[in-house]
Amino acid sequence: MIHFVLLIACAVAIYFSCEWFVNAVEGLGERLNVGKMAVGTILAAFGTALPESVVTLVAVTTGATEEAKNIGVGAAMGGPLALATVAYGVTGTMLLLKRRKERAALLATVGGGGSDVAPPDSDALGGAKDLKRLAKDQQWFLPIFIVKVALGLVAFAFKPTLGLLFFAAYAVYFWREIRSSKAAEDDEDEDDEELEPLKFQPGKAAPATWAVVAQTLATLAVIFFAAHFFVKQLDVIGPMLGLSATVTALLLSPIATELPEIMNAVIWVRQG
Repeated sequence: MIHFVLLIACAVAIYFSCEWFVNAVEGLGERLNVGKMAVGTILAAFGTALPESVVTLVAVTTGATEEAKNIGVGAAMGGPLALATVAYGVTGTMLLLKRRKERAALLATVGGGGSDVAPPDSDALGGAKDLKRLAKDQQWFLPIFIVKVALGLVAFAFKPTLGLLFFAAYAVYFWREIRSSKAAEDDEDEDDEELEPLKFQPGKAAPATWAVVAQTLATLAVIFFAAHFFVKQLDVIGPMLGLSATVTALLLSPIATELPEIMNAVIWVRQG
């Protein structure tokens, strides 16, 4: 029972640390003059990807047994699959619930409304521009993931060195995303939305840079350790439920290490 309690405690810790991380990274993006889309696709994604990245690195480089190395492979291969299924499902559900709440609020505003009341005209994802940007991310992800899976089906001596190509692909993506996000922000005529006060300095409208950086690093540390502790609890609970180490590595561990990304998506959708 203590392992299940710790599992829930870790999930709660990850959620609240993600709340604080989102609060800090939005301020960090403003300090670095980075567009809103780049904040999500670069800054937030890079930070929340640390747990599975470190799990992969440690398991593959220091794993003494084949099972330990399989955990690293599971984190690397199972992570994108978990995001493409569980995370998309959770985000889609949150979007539907948010749209239903907006519609109910509109009906209440117009006085209970009859059949002539139209549903809200606002797109839950923020309009055609944002949809185009999101589609662009998928156009980057899908070819890279297909190449990654194809490489897993063949064996040759210099295959490990091809990992450098993935670093190069991310560097190109990073550079293009920063440029396009800044250009998109410059083209928009809308006034910037007011950011929520920084949790470390709730009384200040313009928090100090050191406080923004400190909150970002502190929340990342909590996310990192809580995610690792979450995985350790799963490793204990898996055999209790009759699951093999391979199933735990490929299915449960990736879902655990992707919790920060899922939580961030839920938080941002909830905030609109």
